[in-house]
Amino acid sequence: MISKINKLKFTTQILNDSNEIIKYLYIGTRIPIWPEFHKYILHDLKYFQAKSILLEEDGNPSGNVLIYSDGSDTLYFGYFGVVGDKKNKIIFLLNKLLEYGKQNNFAFIRGPINIPSIIFGFGFMEKDSSENIFVGKPINPPIYQELFLKMGFYTKFKQNSWEGPLLRFNPWKIKKYAYCDYEYFNPRDWDELMELKSEFLRIIGENMPPSAQITPNASELFESWADFVCTYGHFFLFSFVKYKPTGKIIACAVFLPNPFRKDAKGNNDSIVGFSWAIDQKHRRKGLGMLKLGGTILQAREKKIKYGSGIMGSENIANTELSKNYGLSLKRTHLILEYEI
Repeated sequence: MISKINKLKFTTQILNDSNEIIKYLYIGTRIPIWPEFHKYILHDLKYFQAKSILLEEDGNPSGNVLIYSDGSDTLYFGYFGVVGDKKNKIIFLLNKLLEYGKQNNFAFIRGPINIPSIIFGFGFMEKDSSENIFVGKPINPPIYQELFLKMGFYTKFKQNSWEGPLLRFNPWKIKKYAYCDYEYFNPRDWDELMELKSEFLRIIGENMPPSAQITPNASELFESWADFVCTYGHFFLFSFVKYKPTGKIIACAVFLPNPFRKDAKGNNDSIVGFSWAIDQKHRRKGLGMLKLGGTILQAREKKIKYGSGIMGSENIANTELSKNYGLSLKRTHLILEYEI
């Protein structure tokens, strides 16, 4: 404990009912919680059997942190926030989070991971990051990570967001690469996407580094997440690459629609590169450019003109791809961990 708290003001209670929990998540995020998002939130809350620690000040809601587990020795948390971003409230609620983790015999506490992360994202945002509302990119003042770090947390993952205008280019015209052995394609409808689900999860699971697989049990959340992508976006936001000589799918990607930014006609005009992977045997052959270019050509036809990519700070290949494409580093988020 790094400070004494006025115990007369603050109390906490544990919320177990998902419909009750959802009422207070707004305290821990600045991304709008639209009623139409409730089905996605409730799906993930119920899957993880999540709980919330609700902070009350003189009987009024004043802070919240979501807690959940995937059955491992790690307690995950999300939506950590207090009204007014006050230091004493943050410390009090953080102590309650640590207390819960210790009492329930967890070995680690990790977060924030705000399920569903495809909408509400993960990590505490570092100072000087862009603060405009964007899907999957939480916003917070730096006092949160400063206090967490003082309390003994350390940085587990550092995620960078590279952003900028979507410049139209045709990857099949890049002379450096020959794609005659590869076929880029997208699912045509929901049934075909579900047929490709197992291949998507296999490639992601086998080829993405731990820093890119942040949400626990993400494979079990696939259908709910896919529904969000297809409802607010398009089927072409899922892409695949097949190796023609064997007929095997060796690369895949998914971009997220950003419903919080619209053009003058009210249409969504931006996307986020969320997950993409290439089989190790087929890397360094320009398939990253093939997936990116193939998707952007279709996005531009739909008047989508701005894009962002989320990647671990240690991911040199994707960082170079983002730089070469002309994107700029706009935001950085920290996923923190505490060893009990």
